[in-house]
Amino acid sequence: MAKTLNTVVKESITQALLRLMETQDFYAVSITDITKLAGVSRISFYRNFDSKEDVLIKHLQTETMAELAANIIEPTTRYIFIGIFHAINRVGELVDLLYARNLSHLFLAYIRACCGARPELDNETAHRNSLIMGICFGALDEWIRRGRQEDAEEMAASVHRLLDKIATEWDTPKEA
Repeated sequence: MAKTLNTVVKESITQALLRLMETQDFYAVSITDITKLAGVSRISFYRNFDSKEDVLIKHLQTETMAELAANIIEPTTRYIFIGIFHAINRVGELVDLLYARNLSHLFLAYIRACCGARPELDNETAHRNSLIMGICFGALDEWIRRGRQEDAEEMAASVHRLLDKIATEWDTPKEA
């Protein structure tokens, strides 16, 4: 399937930003630097993205959605978590770059965009989504910081085991 011109523009902007991030501090990179390296206009940048942060969040979404969908064999929480860990491992170099540049907050914004609460949701659903988002980010964040040693299935099992443990201990007083 042939790529549209707009797809090529988005990819050029994204690749330019990623190349610049390899050698420069993210906050020192300007939109002008990105558009010059990408060979596109500032208008093209702002037609497709709100900010540099938006470029990275949308790139993460684009790169992970197919992998996520491929690993959700059943629509259960277990398979959703397996899919998430597989998807993030697939973009490991990008995630490592974000973490090396102290941009883990952009990774949190990506998780929020994928599974966070939305204004149109009722309170219970919004709180549920926020809780899942927090658990998801917390588990992914620590897994990434520790070098993604476990595979997706091991991490999903670990999250399940820990959630069961937390639920069991919910009303159990801690001994001093």
